[in-house]
Amino acid sequence: MRSCPEMAHTSAADVTYAVERTNRRTVGIYLERDGSVLVKAPQAISNERIEKVVQSKRNWVYRAQARWAALNPQPVPKEFVSGETVYFLGQPHRLDFRSDMQRSVERVGDVFALDRAKRGQAEALLKGFYRQEGLKRIPEMVAQHAKSMGVSPNQVRIQELGHRWGSCSEKGTLNFHWKALAVPVEALHYVVVHELAHLVHRDHSSKFWWLVEQELPGWQRHEQWLAEHGAQMTL
Repeated sequence: MRSCPEMAHTSAADVTYAVERTNRRTVGIYLERDGSVLVKAPQAISNERIEKVVQSKRNWVYRAQARWAALNPQPVPKEFVSGETVYFLGQPHRLDFRSDMQRSVERVGDVFALDRAKRGQAEALLKGFYRQEGLKRIPEMVAQHAKSMGVSPNQVRIQELGHRWGSCSEKGTLNFHWKALAVPVEALHYVVVHELAHLVHRDHSSKFWWLVEQELPGWQRHEQWLAEHGAQMTL
């Protein structure tokens, strides 16, 4: 979930992957939330060496992508019509296009009421609503956990992050995807704690996971939920 600098995409055998150069000492292979393969490698290691590592791990990649495909059927594109369902904080909400609204989007119980005259902008309006809610809710979560974890993030931003729930920059800025507002509150707390832990440990070492465990015991179930249901949390 860390920051995502410019990456080169290449392939070894029939495995296509992106390479992220970091300050780590070893090569790590990860399956991203969208099913793609990310290789995190030291700055000095050659592309040829990275390719050999990927080839040696291709059976693991095949199995991991097969599991991902089984758990993540392609979501049906939203039509943005009345009755369509989207998720907010883990709960299904029905879209309802109405006339004579004072605001473009309003959340009324488990309904998102949208201005019928702006139906063509429905997706953009909903994304804007999620961003605004993220700016209200996530900084409070960050402050809560940062205090108990003894860390001090530089800034909190809500933005488009592709297939990542969050990222932590080298300067201590925490970025969160607006889509994170679709997941259950407990899972959102895990995303926050995960990124805060990267202020102390830049990798996913045992020390990193120990810190996450101290702040959020049972974090594994939230990570599992995101792995199984995250792809469905979309507009």
